[in-house]
Amino acid sequence: MALICGHDAPAYGLPVCEHIRTATTAPLDHYVHYTGRGVEHQRICGLCRNEAATAVTAAVCEDCFDATEGSSLGVLGLPETIDASRPVRGMVETTPLPDEAGTVVDIAPTESGLVLLCDDGRILRWDTASGACTEAARSTVTVPADTKPWDGREQALRLHASRDGAFAAVVVDHGRTGEVIDLSTGTVTMALENDGYYSHTVPFSLTFTEHAGRTVVLHRREWRIIEAADAATGTVKARIPMDDPHSAWSGYFHGALHLSPAGTKIASDAWWWHPTGRTLVWTVDRWLTDGESAWPRDTDQWQLPGCDYYWNRPVVWLDDDRLIVGGLGDDDDELVPGARVFLLGRGASETMLEEVSTFGGPEGRFFAADGLLFSSAESGLHIWDPATGARLGTLAGFRPTHHDSARGELLELSPIGLRRWSTAHATA
Repeated sequence: MALICGHDAPAYGLPVCEHIRTATTAPLDHYVHYTGRGVEHQRICGLCRNEAATAVTAAVCEDCFDATEGSSLGVLGLPETIDASRPVRGMVETTPLPDEAGTVVDIAPTESGLVLLCDDGRILRWDTASGACTEAARSTVTVPADTKPWDGREQALRLHASRDGAFAAVVVDHGRTGEVIDLSTGTVTMALENDGYYSHTVPFSLTFTEHAGRTVVLHRREWRIIEAADAATGTVKARIPMDDPHSAWSGYFHGALHLSPAGTKIASDAWWWHPTGRTLVWTVDRWLTDGESAWPRDTDQWQLPGCDYYWNRPVVWLDDDRLIVGGLGDDDDELVPGARVFLLGRGASETMLEEVSTFGGPEGRFFAADGLLFSSAESGLHIWDPATGARLGTLAGFRPTHHDSARGELLELSPIGLRRWSTAHATA
């Protein structure tokens, strides 16, 4: 059946209003209008703005859609938030930070307790149950005094730690430098520095994993190269190769790295020219076993849909096959709060990528536990069912900054201490 534009072709893009479709002089600029029915949205012109709820829109073919594409005027309305809220169990507990810590600038949960980074460079081990706090090392990494914010993002110290708590890394997010430290001896095992090429646009790419009984640190050596090294010795185990600059994976400016729960995949919250934020995912084991030769032939890779001028976005693994990214839209001028759930799999001969759920509402930091999504926004913590997109509950005023998966808690590093809430309450 022919579309309203008169062409017997597949529908393409968003439905458009009649004024946009029939414009004869030039493409009309448009608003993206969310109708409030799920994530349904359409393009309407300025004439329709005041009567958006009754605007008549229809789908057109690809050629007609491209011919009518003017500039974006922004977003009207929001996606529907499906609210199935119930009272949230459990209290948010506040534990005072150790007196000897002074000012704590970041924390890193591990299986053996919390690691604290103090503003004077001290790295402390802290057992919140017993209250015991001991100094493990001192870091010399500092934020350069002459730095200027990029797009509102200040350079700041960030603490990472290996799952077992044996190693820590202190880095400058949106900067160039860092170091890996053996917390059993306080010794710096690796001095980290990337090439500085657009490094101000992303957090310092770093995460720890384990392979063949060793702790491995993944970090950005150059803007498009992630390198994996033995955390104890600095010996390089694998890196993204540079020998094929025309390959799709070679043009990424790597950002924050997100390790899947079982450590089988890595997601890089990256961007590439012009610039477009696009999350890149790859498998870990074969790459770490065989090194550069395993990339990309024997390394499964997934490239998620892009969003113009938007990265440093919420990203979290629901499990080792499902990744959730924040924000609905393909341009930051038309972005609205929401979540997209992607299933990353492998068929007989190729990788498969499927968007299995899309829903409005979540914003801020993302965390995941027990099959649920948690979003930490200005208003507080919101709990979501990623299968239905429904909000299951809210903890007003609680804004977690970290997830302690070993103890099943969300943590908020706040001026009054460490605020804690058990994710088990969400499923109780």
